[in-house]
Amino acid sequence: MCVVSNKIKFCTCADGSYEDLPHYWLLYRFNKQKDLQCIGETIMSFDYEQPNHQLNKSTLKDRLNEPDAFDKVMRFRSKDQLEIVINNLSDNESERMIFCFKYKKGKWEPVEYDTFETMNRYDELAFGNFRNLEKSD
Repeated sequence: MCVVSNKIKFCTCADGSYEDLPHYWLLYRFNKQKDLQCIGETIMSFDYEQPNHQLNKSTLKDRLNEPDAFDKVMRFRSKDQLEIVINNLSDNESERMIFCFKYKKGKWEPVEYDTFETMNRYDELAFGNFRNLEKSD
């Protein structure tokens, strides 16, 4: 299982669709006008059981709160949400890792990912990929 580097760089240069990227980040902006009522059954994520999950979450949080985390200046707003997906294209679902962070009081904080809240109240704003994703031994 991958260990995320504390030198990870969030790149904004990706083209096409984030769904085709092996790893990606996706920025959502809260839209107070949006109030969809998508319903369904949530499938429980077991990301937290993966080796290095807590270490990776902590590393990502620390890195996101550094001024040079992104390759260009980004202007975040309170309630912005950032989804980070690693091993998106893996055939083995258990290798896929999803991390979610919310921007509060000028800092990124980890939160539990809620698919329905995101669909109902947020708009996709930007996405990209990474440089220096994995820690080298």
